[in-house]
Amino acid sequence: MARAEAFSGDTFKTLGELGFSDYEARAYCALLDAAPANGYQVAGLSGVPRAKIYEVLDKLVARGAAVRVEGKGHDGRMFAPTDPKELVDSIEQATEEACGRAREALERYKRDPQVVEVLWRVTSEADLIARGMSLTDESAKTLHVALWSEEFEVLLPSLLAAMDRGVEIAMILYSPHRGLRKLQERGAGAVQHSRSKHHAVPVMGRQFVLVADSERCITGSIFSAANVEGVFTLNKGLVTNAMDLVNHEIFLERILVEVGQPVWDVFGKYLGKLSAFDPPVTDVARRR
Repeated sequence: MARAEAFSGDTFKTLGELGFSDYEARAYCALLDAAPANGYQVAGLSGVPRAKIYEVLDKLVARGAAVRVEGKGHDGRMFAPTDPKELVDSIEQATEEACGRAREALERYKRDPQVVEVLWRVTSEADLIARGMSLTDESAKTLHVALWSEEFEVLLPSLLAAMDRGVEIAMILYSPHRGLRKLQERGAGAVQHSRSKHHAVPVMGRQFVLVADSERCITGSIFSAANVEGVFTLNKGLVTNAMDLVNHEIFLERILVEVGQPVWDVFGKYLGKLSAFDPPVTDVARRR
């Protein structure tokens, strides 16, 4: 039985996630177990075919996972493994640099007018919140947010962390939550919706809107745990419309706070039941 059978399958899987082939993972583990070693010895320990072993070892050297060492006598070419911590640190640095280059390239590509806009459909509350949290965590300048207390509860730590990074927040909260005060105390443009919208939930669901840096948007409605409809998009038209919704809600609440009584004098107790299909109230209509 080859010694490779005793190696942990989790180790092979982990190395595979870092880009190692099965043979490379087996050879590297063999070198960790007994090094320095020549190809014949590594093949015996790892189960890698002898005809392939030097090709595999050369690939480990090329990726920085192994080094050639001087052999004695007739041992032939000898190899030793790179220290695991040094290897992982090197891979991590290379991956971060590659991701940085990819991000810059894709950002340039995204600004190309030939790029086709795509909508990603969201059909679960967990996905809606996860994407919202990801956008919040990635935001660098601004966040426009409209949501209910249930989702706000989960997103609050990310929103606070965003403010700590200097991100400006404009938010309307549709149901009470004491965490709103924490955002307000840090200077966020965050307001509580003053009129109950619970009567509209059966038709409109619990609305969820989050726009990051005026570029990326997740928006949707939660009708029930099993009925969620939403989209994630970079489409500029949808993004700016979502921002306008948040801004409009905030402006209306601020107007009601500052000029509240005259508004109540006109609409009275029916303010919360206004319909967009109602004709406007004019001076002439009021006199009649």
